[in-house]
Amino acid sequence: MSIPINTLGFSNNNSIADISQARLWVNSFPRPIGFNPYAWNTTKRIALEIWKCYFSNRSFERTVNFMHPSFYTMIRTPEGAPLLVERSIRGIV
Repeated sequence: MSIPINTLGFSNNNSIADISQARLWVNSFPRPIGFNPYAWNTTKRIALEIWKCYFSNRSFERTVNFMHPSFYTMIRTPEGAPLLVERSIRGIV
């Protein structure tokens, strides 16, 4: 399944303009207490894959099931715009 990018989220007002800034954004989230380090690194890697798709204006070609709530903040701009069309994410809507 592929999840479409939220084209309404594209604007010049986003504070994250490239993948290096997105990496800083994703890495700014602390690992939740009790969350396995491997699982957390995987969660962050998936968030970065979504950011790469966002910058390339292409769909995300994986299924995203319910993950830790921090993940859903990682895949939003700091201004709150979601990168993916949220109705396409299982467990969110």
